[in-house]
Amino acid sequence: MVRQFAVVSAGVALGASAALAQVPTLDQRSMSGPRLGITFVTGAQGAKALSDHHLTSPISQFGWHFEQQVVPRGGGPQFVIEEVLLAGAVEQATVVPAATLLFGVRMPGGFEIGMGPNATPLGTALAIGAGTSIRYGGVSIPFDFAIVTSPGALRFSFLIGYALQTAGSH
Repeated sequence: MVRQFAVVSAGVALGASAALAQVPTLDQRSMSGPRLGITFVTGAQGAKALSDHHLTSPISQFGWHFEQQVVPRGGGPQFVIEEVLLAGAVEQATVVPAATLLFGVRMPGGFEIGMGPNATPLGTALAIGAGTSIRYGGVSIPFDFAIVTSPGALRFSFLIGYALQTAGSH
């Protein structure tokens, strides 16, 4: 009886370990880095907002990009959440802060697309971003384009920078 129990237990354990081995494994990475770029503001409401604050288009952008990734170890697309904090219009003797939260997907070749909310002191909007990244060693060099839409205004931004995998991440 004890021997039969041991054989059945071993069979269940081996079956469970085989089933668990088939579950995809994921690496989580935390990436961040500086960003700089330019934003063009269009539309009647966009022009009015710029004029009301004594600003002109285009607007410079400087800031920081935070990113969390989930990367399947077997390959395939990466799932990303990005937070981008920017200070714009510094060349116009002011600072216009902006915060964007993007939820997206990055393909193995580096192409990425995402969307999410954007907020500035002037209001909220929907941001849609796309771009590509070139990997060089442990550094990712992104080239991103974003369209930010709100009633009566469109903003078109081009950002570049770099991202490093932070210490302690996988």
